[in-house]
Amino acid sequence: TNLDGVTSEDTGDTVDCRWYNRITVQIICKTTGAGAVTVTIQGSVDGTDDNWHDLDEKTYTATDGKDLYHYGYNSYYPYIRTKTSTHSLSTVTTFVAARN
Repeated sequence: TNLDGVTSEDTGDTVDCRWYNRITVQIICKTTGAGAVTVTIQGSVDGTDDNWHDLDEKTYTATDGKDLYHYGYNSYYPYIRTKTSTHSLSTVTTFVAARN
């Protein structure tokens, strides 16, 4: 069965990075199963539900294990989160690790 268009919830935890001038954000994706997965990085100036903007996205073929995705952004977007969608039977879990 093709699960194209199934999108995970995108209102999860955010990383508050407002005290950094420029940081590198590391998105770690853990996949179960194989197939196409899209990870979208979103940023917000205030973290409110209706004020998120797509910054970048990566679509890749998932395999069991971890795939690392690095994204750098400046302090204009002090909040960041991920949104995932799967185009196959795979599932993906992401978390954001920020550092200076």
